[in-house]
Amino acid sequence: MIRLGIVDFDTSHAIEFTRRINHHGVSSDQWVDGARVVAGCPGMSNMSPDRVAQYTPLVAECGVELVTSPKQLLGHVDAILILSLCGAAHLNHARLFLEHQIPCFIDKPFATTWHDAATMMQLSADHQTLLWHASALRYSDDLTALRARTPQLGDCLGCVSFGPAWHASGNPGLLHYGIHATELLYALLGPGCQQVTMTSTENVDVVTGIWNDGRIGTLRGLRHGCTVYGVTLFTERATVPQWISTRNAYRNLCRQIVGSFQHRQAPVPPQETLEVIRFLLAAHESSRCGGVPVDLASVPQFPSS
Repeated sequence: MIRLGIVDFDTSHAIEFTRRINHHGVSSDQWVDGARVVAGCPGMSNMSPDRVAQYTPLVAECGVELVTSPKQLLGHVDAILILSLCGAAHLNHARLFLEHQIPCFIDKPFATTWHDAATMMQLSADHQTLLWHASALRYSDDLTALRARTPQLGDCLGCVSFGPAWHASGNPGLLHYGIHATELLYALLGPGCQQVTMTSTENVDVVTGIWNDGRIGTLRGLRHGCTVYGVTLFTERATVPQWISTRNAYRNLCRQIVGSFQHRQAPVPPQETLEVIRFLLAAHESSRCGGVPVDLASVPQFPSS
């Protein structure tokens, strides 16, 4: 049984993941086997301090020991879930555990700057310790079923993804919530985006990405009207619209997390995670500059703050 620790409780994932992994307060079809959350550090939050107070007693009810510092988890856990709402908080937490060779899962957004994202992946490589990140939507039942159909549909020629894209000051642009629709796009197209443009209004962000093989992926981030998740996949033999339900997404992601710690293998390759961050940062820069094209290769030269 893998002993898990959680750092930062300012997102609902702290309680939702714990309930599924510890088999507490959810139906048995949502249970995730092979691990147990044994300890957690509620932490501080500039973005949502009320959530820390709300979720801390709920996590404790699941049999989780509470500590006041992430360092107190060392020696008591086999792997860590870093769930901070603010992506800027992830690097310092990840550094602590990677330097002690404790595998880490990082919640969304992985990072809010290229410096932080690249540094975390370098620390993972230097210490030969697992570090990975994914949106729960990447493992939704509907997306998994659609991906299983792709051999019969022929080559993927392009994709449109859409979903809610609420903004928050601590996680710029699409990094806060648009990460989910972005990962839907990448789950179907794979890595290889070279350039993006983004147009934004009060109610919507629209990103167009050009892949290195000529395919085009489009993301529509919604802040008004029906803000559900979905994709339209364009293939050689069909055009396939698909709503994406979140029904089992948390359970499925938690199964991937536990499996990754068991086998010490990242389900999402590090270079793909880094490209997703480049995609989002390049889109933000495009919007800031009035919708001009921005090459993903230029992102490492962006200011880190």
